[in-house]
Amino acid sequence: MRPEHHIKRFLLETRHGVRSDYRIPEQTTYLRPSVEETFERPPRPSCATRRPSDKSPFNTRARPVNPLNHTEMLMESSLEQRFSGIMLAKDVVEMREQWPRVTYVDHAGVKREHTFDLWLKKRSGKRVSIAVKPEKKIPVRVFISMLAAIWDQGCLEGIADDVSFTTEHFASEAAAANAEWILFARRARNDADVEEARELLKTVTGQVRFGELMKDLDIQAHRRAALWCLIDEGWLRPVEQGVIEDYSLMEVVPLPGGSCR
Repeated sequence: MRPEHHIKRFLLETRHGVRSDYRIPEQTTYLRPSVEETFERPPRPSCATRRPSDKSPFNTRARPVNPLNHTEMLMESSLEQRFSGIMLAKDVVEMREQWPRVTYVDHAGVKREHTFDLWLKKRSGKRVSIAVKPEKKIPVRVFISMLAAIWDQGCLEGIADDVSFTTEHFASEAAAANAEWILFARRARNDADVEEARELLKTVTGQVRFGELMKDLDIQAHRRAALWCLIDEGWLRPVEQGVIEDYSLMEVVPLPGGSCR
């Protein structure tokens, strides 16, 4: 984060009456996950059908580890990396990158190949092959025509139940930042802290600043992780889209009957 972003956040927190606690504790604060992590090193090799070059003068290259199966993921751009993180923070139980590779016939009768950037399986069992492309690089009609041809010709039969594509409008930096917090909170989850935060939310009426939910705590980190767990579960949501900061307005999500959970 650039210095001007820190300055902006500080000014907004001050304007809204929310002040982050910058005190350095006398003792080190440790996470207290209810389920201890186990580590397997090194990660297993990727199952991708193609391996992007290690360096590029145009795109970011990344090698994150897929937390669902502890395999290396080959990301060809920052957009792919952001999108994969966003989807991992949702109801995805399996994910593969640079797969599958399919052969199709275009509108001119020419046989071509296409490798999808991501394939994922949702908790519901639905499987989706997704192309991830920057909007400015997509000739929309040609691109959608290609995906339609792949689908209509049955190239994904037995592999995927749907085909789709995404751009930076969905895989924004703000959405990716929030997804990172959710993935971190899942690892750091302490069940007692989550239940304590849940009881606090039951007393909230109307809207509240995110930072107010951690006010006057000696250690805010434990409550912060618990609140992100509740955001992940759907108990708490931001009023406006964007990165969730301490000054962000939040609201407790009511049940369909109109009462809080």
